[in-house]
Amino acid sequence: HGENMRALEQALPEVGLGGAASHLVCGHHEAHHRLEQRLAAFTRRSAALFFSTGYMANMGVISALAGRGDTIFSDRLNHASIIDGCILSRARVRRYAHGDVAALEAMLSATSGHKLVVTDGVFSMDGDIAPLDIIVELSELYGCITMIDEAHATGVLGEKGSGASEYFNVQKKIDICMGTLSKAIGSVGGYVAGSKTLIDFLKNRARSFIFDTSLP
Repeated sequence: HGENMRALEQALPEVGLGGAASHLVCGHHEAHHRLEQRLAAFTRRSAALFFSTGYMANMGVISALAGRGDTIFSDRLNHASIIDGCILSRARVRRYAHGDVAALEAMLSATSGHKLVVTDGVFSMDGDIAPLDIIVELSELYGCITMIDEAHATGVLGEKGSGASEYFNVQKKIDICMGTLSKAIGSVGGYVAGSKTLIDFLKNRARSFIFDTSLP
């Protein structure tokens, strides 16, 4: 698109073509910061963090937030990046039958300690939508952190296209929103949006952010 080409021409002399280094060293440019602000507003969260890919975002967030002694509840048809993030965390992983909120509740009621429920918003292979309204209710009832992967729902669901959480009107009730710019947005990169406290924590704990070269 001509407007995108002109923007690229204007930005190149200022920021160059490469990422230069990790975000924490000198690779985080003003353009990254502005993008994070827009992503936070788009998802109706307080802050956002930009990763090189959605895969890296899921790996970094899940492994930073859960560990030995914790329990992750994951839909059986969740994306591979969620599955790998769960494995990397070394937490106990309980996979519930796809979209089966009764099975999820049975697991939640029988589990104590730190709990994280993670699900795709729109499932990549089947195209169906997670029952987020009920998942949010169960998470509030049993004291769980909630995380949604909006990669395949962004630009598809919700009045403004921000995803399944907007579609169910539960944006402010889900703790962690992960998404990608490589699907409907047609670009590259992933992001995580949530509270400012969450984002500050991930900057210091998410290895796939700390040790990865930033995108141009």
